[in-house]
Amino acid sequence: MPILALLGGLYCLAVGIIKKGKAYKSKMGTPLSDKEVKAVQITYITVGALLLVVALVSGLKLLSET
Repeated sequence: MPILALLGGLYCLAVGIIKKGKAYKSKMGTPLSDKEVKAVQITYITVGALLLVVALVSGLKLLSET
């Protein structure tokens, strides 16, 4: 669990920072407006940060049980 959360968090942060990927295009394939790009970027960075917190908490819990 911690490894998957860590990988997912790093991926979301990377996509949010470099602004590339399917989420930055509409269903028709056209680029999004600046306002929509900012919303997608904030969402990716927020989800990435939350996944990193989950990875940290889950990893600490896993290490403390052994």
